[in-house]
Amino acid sequence: MNTAARKLPSRIEAIVGSKPYTLNGVGMSGSEVRMYDDYVLKIQQQSAETDNEYAMVTWLAGKLPVPQIPAYCVEQGTAYTLMTKATGTMLCDNTYLTQPEKLIQMVADGLRQLWTVDVTTCPCASSRLTQRLQNLDYRVSHNLVDVENTEPETFGPGGFKNPEELLRWLKDNRPAEDIVLTHGDFCLPNLFATGDSITSYIDLGKMGPADRWQDVAIAIRSLHHNFTGYYTDGKVLYNFEPHMLTDALGISFDPVKYRYYLLLDELC
Repeated sequence: MNTAARKLPSRIEAIVGSKPYTLNGVGMSGSEVRMYDDYVLKIQQQSAETDNEYAMVTWLAGKLPVPQIPAYCVEQGTAYTLMTKATGTMLCDNTYLTQPEKLIQMVADGLRQLWTVDVTTCPCASSRLTQRLQNLDYRVSHNLVDVENTEPETFGPGGFKNPEELLRWLKDNRPAEDIVLTHGDFCLPNLFATGDSITSYIDLGKMGPADRWQDVAIAIRSLHHNFTGYYTDGKVLYNFEPHMLTDALGISFDPVKYRYYLLLDELC
């Protein structure tokens, strides 16, 4: 256990006080994540994503199973997001990975649940392609793309020369959008479940209205990685194929949008 080393904003201090916590470094590079018994506190540089997560969680109350945020404070450019801890088990846990058909159906259920939300009054205005491509202009021009943390085929022989070339391709080949509510990073660690039911969506900084393939493509990639040994030293758990998820969703596999949204994600 750790004791607080930094001074927390008074609103957050009033809630967590001197409660013990552990640190969780998974998936939040450059940030501090404190895990309390009943809360999670994310401490990171303020950004459009930290602001968006707070706005989306507030808007989604009663619409979807998302954490509550009792306090969101920004001090000297640092965002402090205190949220209730997700209930259930991550979908990347062996409990679900060893039941592949069930897991695929649950991922499909999670996507469909998002798609039922009317986005007419959604507070997020930055998730559609026009704004996302503008944001990528900044990332690429300021060398913020981590090319070492991309799929092997994206850059180099047989792929794109560099992020600039990929961004030009994305601008020249943007598909028409079929707008629904999307998570923005719909991978297995960002979904929690109990039994057959999704109990929480987490890490909602990229959430907002976008084409449904924004999430479908990432979900397929996440299932493929988890089933085919990407995280388990090559141990194949299941011979997953993309159509298994689209069949569960009742939609046709769209190879054009699948590739487009995977490549878009490489620059994020």
